[in-house]
Amino acid sequence: MRRMRFLILALVLAAGAGLIVGRPDAAPPDSISVEVIRYETLGDRVQALKGRVAVVDFWATYCLPCKKEFPRLVELSRKYAARGFAAVSVSLDDSTDEHARKEANRFLNEKQAAFSNFLLDEKPEFWQDKLKIDGPPCVFVFDRDGRLVKKYHDDVDYGEIDRIVADLLK
Repeated sequence: MRRMRFLILALVLAAGAGLIVGRPDAAPPDSISVEVIRYETLGDRVQALKGRVAVVDFWATYCLPCKKEFPRLVELSRKYAARGFAAVSVSLDDSTDEHARKEANRFLNEKQAAFSNFLLDEKPEFWQDKLKIDGPPCVFVFDRDGRLVKKYHDDVDYGEIDRIVADLLK
């Protein structure tokens, strides 16, 4: 009984201090953060993953389908990281908007996205032209040689992506 009271007290104190994950007013942990990056540098970072199977997920905090599917990227990373898989998230939010950057960081921490997380420091017209998309969601799957295996735009199917990744990791 005494242990139960102590546990309840500890939980109440942790909640009051904002330590329980999921509270909207709690400060996010500092362990996961988005790095603002230019498109050219992003290309270099993705090429540096050669030798690993990689999934690059382009998303934005204003994109509801992106946010809905994002946990699947986190799940893939947890499932396959030890086998040579790399997950990369790229936020397409406005890099000059401090609120958008904070929201991206909050979201990544909430989802425990413990992999490379970037925020593209380019105007939408630029990345739309380079990626050949009009907006997120967009997911690219690369093989171990750095070749693009599959590109998903709008209709992202993480079930299929999981099967492709599993096959590429064999």
